[in-house]
Amino acid sequence: MKIKICGITNMEDADYSILKGAEFIGVILDKKIKRHGDEDLIKEIKKIHPDIKVVGVYTDMPVNRDINEDILQLHFPHTSRDIIHVKNEFKKEIISVININNENYLDKLKEYIGAGSDYILLEDKNGIINDREKISQLNMKRIAIAGKIDSRNITALIPLNPAFIDISSSLEERIGKKSFKKIDELFNMIGDINVIR
Repeated sequence: MKIKICGITNMEDADYSILKGAEFIGVILDKKIKRHGDEDLIKEIKKIHPDIKVVGVYTDMPVNRDINEDILQLHFPHTSRDIIHVKNEFKKEIISVININNENYLDKLKEYIGAGSDYILLEDKNGIINDREKISQLNMKRIAIAGKIDSRNITALIPLNPAFIDISSSLEERIGKKSFKKIDELFNMIGDINVIR
C-alpha cells in the first residue's frame, strides 16, 4: 500500500518520511496555509531523493513557473477544463481532490478521470470515509483516500486497495512539524498488515 505524507515543511520530516517508506511527499505551496513549504524545499527533496514523487499542492490555479515537483495536486474546486489546461501547461501528472461529502462526488470523479486526472483523491474532512461500501465498487487503480487517517484507523481502508493513502495533520506533533513517533506507529501498523496479508 502506497503512502503520501503531505504538509511537509522541512527537510528533516521529508527525510524521515521517506526513510520509513513514504512513496509520495506533499508540499503545500500556499503561504496562507500554516503547514506550507516552498519551491526551494521541493528542489532540495528532489536533489536528495530523485526517485521519490514530490507533489506540489495548489489551493488555486497554478501559474506557469518552473517548479521541480513531479505531480500537481489541485486542492480546490476545479473543472475538467482546468485539468486539461494544467496538463497542457505543465506536462506533469495531476491529482484532483474531491470532497466526498459533496452529493455529486461520483459524477465529479467520472468528470475528472475523463479530463485526464492521473489520480483522484477522495477526501473526507469530517473524518475517515464512511461511504466505503459505495467506494469499494469503484476501480481503485487511480483513486486515493485522505481524511484524518492515522495508525488507529488505517486498517479500515485496506480492503479498498486505493492507489495511495494521503496522511497529513494526524502525523503532526504541532502544525508544520511531523512526529517521528506517529510516523513510526503508522508504518509499523502498515508493516504488520503486510505480514498478515
